[in-house]
Amino acid sequence: MDALCQRKGERMDANLRRRSRVTARLAADFTLPDGRVVPLHTRNISLKGLLADPAPGVETGETGLLRLALTSDAVIQIECLVVRCNATGVALDFQPMDEDSFFHLRNLVRFNAPDADQIDAELKLPAFD
Repeated sequence: MDALCQRKGERMDANLRRRSRVTARLAADFTLPDGRVVPLHTRNISLKGLLADPAPGVETGETGLLRLALTSDAVIQIECLVVRCNATGVALDFQPMDEDSFFHLRNLVRFNAPDADQIDAELKLPAFD
């Protein structure tokens, strides 16, 4: 067992990523099923998920609610699945989200991307087979 995280499920080994990741150092809260709120600090983010610094108390296989407050009016809230949690970081896979959260997420990723048009082009293709 990792000193920072417990493993609850299988780790996703295949790199199936089809969404551009952009560097984004943001503070976020991750609310676990038992009500605990774990602060996260993101490293990068995509339209499909994010990577955060290691966080104690998060387990691979758990689900939770990610909350990223960009401004008081622009808040991203997404149900997530923890797909990896170890000493290198916490990887979250985004589950379906509401329209407002997707709008803010898309704008966040586009703003931080070297080619914003590429982000929109990726939406024309499925994220996975």
